[in-house]
Amino acid sequence: MYILGISCFYHDSAAALIRDGELVAASDEERFSRIKHDNGFPHHAIQFCLEEAGIQSGDLDYVVFYEKPLLKFDRILRTGLATWPKSWLAFREALITWMNEKLWIKALLQEALPDVPKDRFLFVEHHLSHAASAFFTSPFEEAAIVTLDGVGEWTTTTIGRATADWSGQGENRIDLLQETRFPHSLGLLYSAFTAFLGFRVNNGEYKVMGMA
Repeated sequence: MYILGISCFYHDSAAALIRDGELVAASDEERFSRIKHDNGFPHHAIQFCLEEAGIQSGDLDYVVFYEKPLLKFDRILRTGLATWPKSWLAFREALITWMNEKLWIKALLQEALPDVPKDRFLFVEHHLSHAASAFFTSPFEEAAIVTLDGVGEWTTTTIGRATADWSGQGENRIDLLQETRFPHSLGLLYSAFTAFLGFRVNNGEYKVMGMA
């Protein structure tokens, strides 16, 4: 089974390909475009993954996007309207971005990978993607899970548990049991300090970490 994972339109667009549970290839789009933190659609990264595996897009069993765009758009609409008129500038910029690209991600995926059946495009919640990328690349059969970032759709922090049977005979499972929701976010607090110190948000956080 081939599963292609894709992230884009936020920061550091990328693609990764898994074959029968094992990573075959992965790359950021910036490696090919030479644009630092390229957030555009990862055409080159996708092609690289397919070529590394020696397959065509029609051989893919599933294509998975790293979050649920409509849930995220719901948050942006609700919070933008709830804080109006103070939010008007950020709200306007967000709407422009979403109307141009993010709301149409499923159509863009289908256009880029026309040989994949429409029912094989899946959308996974943001923090579940974080948890899976950590646990399923580990050697552990059981683990506690903690995810922390700025914000996904609505969630900013989760705790849960994960189990795996690497023999391929059992069930691999992640259960996120509790969550903290926007606007309460340690990640956004960290980004606020990043901006306060003069660095770009979603770019300079590692510099703040280094200085600390």
